[in-house]
Amino acid sequence: MKKVAMFLFSVGLIFLTLPIFAEPLSNAGVTRTEIEGYDNWGWQDNPLSLGTITCPGGELTFDPFSMPYCADSTTGRLHFRDAVFWSCMTSNDPRTTGVAVFTIKGTFDADSSGPVWGTWKIVPMEDCDKDGLYPEELVETSATFWRGIWNGKRLFYSVMGFDVWIGDFRIVGKGIGGDIDGLHFEGTELIQTYTPFPVPYEFLPPELGLFDEPEGYFTGTITE
Repeated sequence: MKKVAMFLFSVGLIFLTLPIFAEPLSNAGVTRTEIEGYDNWGWQDNPLSLGTITCPGGELTFDPFSMPYCADSTTGRLHFRDAVFWSCMTSNDPRTTGVAVFTIKGTFDADSSGPVWGTWKIVPMEDCDKDGLYPEELVETSATFWRGIWNGKRLFYSVMGFDVWIGDFRIVGKGIGGDIDGLHFEGTELIQTYTPFPVPYEFLPPELGLFDEPEGYFTGTITE
């Protein structure tokens, strides 16, 4: 009986120490940082490119903001590929604060709703100026940046007669170079716009009071 009691006592000690090893070995040493921030679109030079736009069954036309829509179409569909926008990202972590560039593909229906997807790149920096010109040389030559893909949907809502479009996107990416090399990012972003084809708030009537407001809000996790 003494041997059995000693055996059970030893097993008990082992189980008492198990919480120390509760986290999977694959996660040992992993650091996760929760971040949140804002996506404020630059308005000069934006969009950097409208890419390729087609109107199945209609004619491509441009509105007063120089943004495309499909006229004389029975379906109202608008397909665009490889549009390019730039913005300033500001977050509670300097590693995800800087200049961002997005390539955008989408298929809109008559309500300008539909799936959207593309690629993204962020060059960390402290003083991105959304009112300035696109810093092309910095973005093209920086050896430190994030890059990844995003996808989601843009949906139309009418609130008390006021038109608004909400984009809900999933974002994943990886750090390249510098102190972010090899890090991973995963998160979501919500973008709110007020025109059928999305434009920066700076293009909207001043009386709306949105000139300095960010178009998007994002959250996520940096894993290292």
